[in-house]
Amino acid sequence: MAIPTTIFATRQWGTRRAHLAVEVYANPLLPVDARSGLLEVTYRDIPVEEPHLVSVTLRNVGPRDVATKMFDGGRSITVKFDHTFYGITATQGDFEITSPGIGAKEGAIVSMSPGLLKRGESWSFSAVTSGPVDVTVDTPLIDTDVRAVERAEDSSSMITLKVSAFGVTAEIPLRRGA
Repeated sequence: MAIPTTIFATRQWGTRRAHLAVEVYANPLLPVDARSGLLEVTYRDIPVEEPHLVSVTLRNVGPRDVATKMFDGGRSITVKFDHTFYGITATQGDFEITSPGIGAKEGAIVSMSPGLLKRGESWSFSAVTSGPVDVTVDTPLIDTDVRAVERAEDSSSMITLKVSAFGVTAEIPLRRGA
């Protein structure tokens, strides 16, 4: 009787690790085989070469909230793009976002400030970039398991999930089939 009660109490009220699912999807906005000059995408009247819409979603799929105090040293979650970054098109969730200026070249970083991500909720944003983009997500969270979620559909983007806590950093490259 004591063993099942202990297991139940630990699962119900014990200190369990948070779980965060990271989804990054990069979709071309124009067909790959489209003839040049027939169709153009602009962002604030600036032409975008090989336009892609990148969607980044952080979903709390674990048994507990991801609290502000779980951000290692108060550092923000960062998303780094390897192609020209044009701007944020939409955000969802209760978080503050900082992005580079329009037309930022390789190495543009979008920051998501520490905040409370409740269990079952998500933060997301979408952005316009050029070219098939490689995205690196750095999630400096303590006591949190972070995993990348891959889309079942084809995508030609590369994602590197970077997890760091207590000075230890691990990078998990994920290449999607072309």
